[in-house]
Amino acid sequence: MNQTLRCPKCEQGIAPADINIHLLIAKCQACGNVFNFEQQYSAPGTALQQIPKERAEISMPPGIEGYQLMNELNLRLTWRNRIHGFLAFFTVAWNLFLIPFILMIMASGDLEMLLFLSLHLLVGGSLIYWHIACLLNKTTLQITPQYILIEHGPIPVPFMRTQQISATAIRQLYVEEYVAGHTNGNPFYRFALKIRLASGQREQLLKNLRNADEGLYVEQQIERFLKIEDMAERGEIA
Repeated sequence: MNQTLRCPKCEQGIAPADINIHLLIAKCQACGNVFNFEQQYSAPGTALQQIPKERAEISMPPGIEGYQLMNELNLRLTWRNRIHGFLAFFTVAWNLFLIPFILMIMASGDLEMLLFLSLHLLVGGSLIYWHIACLLNKTTLQITPQYILIEHGPIPVPFMRTQQISATAIRQLYVEEYVAGHTNGNPFYRFALKIRLASGQREQLLKNLRNADEGLYVEQQIERFLKIEDMAERGEIA
């Protein structure tokens, strides 16, 4: 039986043209209210449903390890393929440029001169730190029916915090492509794995993935483990 979607604010019916079944949002022309209607039509078999995707099986890409227990899925991603060739070259060149100046200052004994190089040393040290982290670090995902725990290590990196997300709140996972930076004026792209929660909020699980298959494989494995049907999402890669 068909059901009419109604605005929770003014109770007016919503025209089909004002309904986005992929994002589960709608706009009421009567009062202008934009709302998420997932809670109204969350039961299987109702008229308003997202469209399932058909995607070929994604094999485990290089750089990912995983194993599954009865009530737990574990995935581990190496950071080594996050190293960008130009940035690695720039890091080596930058620090080689600084070495003669550092040696001259050390030989002169006037260590206060290092203060004039402090900004350059900070940049060089930060770049070295990042590349060491990329060589040694791994991202670990522990997925259970209750939660997803994401940890990065062993070397701590700013803005890469430990996350724990309720698994029961996740409605969909999807992969997006984004511009990570520019080399000689040309953009280079990376991929991010994101989730949509029951509240409609979107969060990022993984970023800086060098190829799409890394994100798609993790998405595929988590959706299978948590029994989440793969649906189309706005902005995701095909």
